Amino acid sequence: KTEACAFSGFRIYPGHGVLYIRVDGKNFRFINGKNEASFHMKRNPRKLNWTVFYRRLRKKGTQEDQLKKAKKRVIVSTAATRGIQGLSIEELKAKKDENPEKRKALKEASLREVKEKKRKDAEEKKKKAATAAKTAPAAKSGEKLGKAGGANIKPARISAPGKQSAR
Repeated sequence: KTEACAFSGFRIYPGHGVLYIRVDGKNFRFINGKNEASFHMKRNPRKLNWTVFYRRLRKKGTQEDQLKKAKKRVIVSTAATRGIQGLSIEELKAKKDENPEKRKALKEASLREVKEKKRKDAEEKKKKAATAAKTAPAAKSGEKLGKAGGANIKPARISAPGKQSAR
C-alpha cells in the first residue's frame, strides 16, 4: 500500500520514507530528508515548484496541458501554391493525380531503355576487346616480363592492415 508524503505529496512505497509523530500524536510521513527538513522549517509546499501541491494549484502537468503540447501546427507547402522550379501547379497536380499503375508502367519502360542501352554498350565493348586482342599479341611477342621473364609479384604483407610495423 502506497502513502502520500505529508509535505510534497509524492507517493511513498512500502519500506521507504520516514514517519514523524508530533507530540500531539499526529503522524506525518516524508519521502526523504529534504521534505522532512522543509516541513520542520515551516516552509509552505504551495510555494515550492517541485511539490505536487504547487503543480495542482497552478494546473501544471494536467491532461489538457499535454494535449496542447501534442497538437502540432500544420505546415502548408509553398510548392502546392506556386509550383517547383521546372513544374507549374497544373503539372504538379496532374502528377499527383496519376494512378499507381501508370506510374509503374512508365518506370518499367525507362528501366527497360536503360538496360537495353547498357547491353548494347557491353556488346560493343566486347567487340572492341576482341579486335584489340587479335592485334595486341603480335606486337608484344618481343617483350620480356620482369627479370626472369615471369610475372611481377608483389612482396607479401608484413603486418596486419592498419597496424604499424614494430621496427
